[in-house]
Amino acid sequence: MAPIVILIRHGEAEHNLENNWELPDPSLTEKGIEQAKALAAELEADFPFTKDECRIVVSPLRRTLQTVQHGLQWLRDRGVPVEVRAEWQETTNNPCDVGDEPSVIQNEWPDLDFSTLDPVYPQKIGLYEASEKAFLKRADFAKRWLFERPEKCIVVVTHSGFVRRFVEGPKYLHVEYRTYQLAEDPKGLQLKELARDRASLDKE
Repeated sequence: MAPIVILIRHGEAEHNLENNWELPDPSLTEKGIEQAKALAAELEADFPFTKDECRIVVSPLRRTLQTVQHGLQWLRDRGVPVEVRAEWQETTNNPCDVGDEPSVIQNEWPDLDFSTLDPVYPQKIGLYEASEKAFLKRADFAKRWLFERPEKCIVVVTHSGFVRRFVEGPKYLHVEYRTYQLAEDPKGLQLKELARDRASLDKE
């Protein structure tokens, strides 16, 4: 059976404050760090999976890596692996959505698994080019990768722009998460929403 997918948007980052898309690979704000810590408190309370049943997958951009650092450290402390994958990066080629060089980010997070990071990263070419056709192709690639994983649960930390191409539904708020079950039908892989975090439900 395909894994349960917990899809999380990163916390507030520096470029979100004034919509400054020219800021290169921005970090979380102090508010974003606090949002990630609140996410940890909510998720940890009822998390049903063991370390051997779970994997964290994260975009290589700083704001998503920092969201893992502050929001999912409790899972890392249990021994859950963190895999950095390029298909979960943001969509545009604005400086805020282009990541730093892998050698730089690996030095900042030496305990994360960069072994499967696409060697073309951070170039916005091929699967990662800024076009709607590429976005949808990348979303299909990400769904298939998730569907074929052996774990019972995959926690994904990514970006709102890519999420819009990955699954239908309202725009994600910062550190909002939703839980899905992947299933295959004649139309392809589909995501069935199982649950949302309480904060996002309160805002509807």
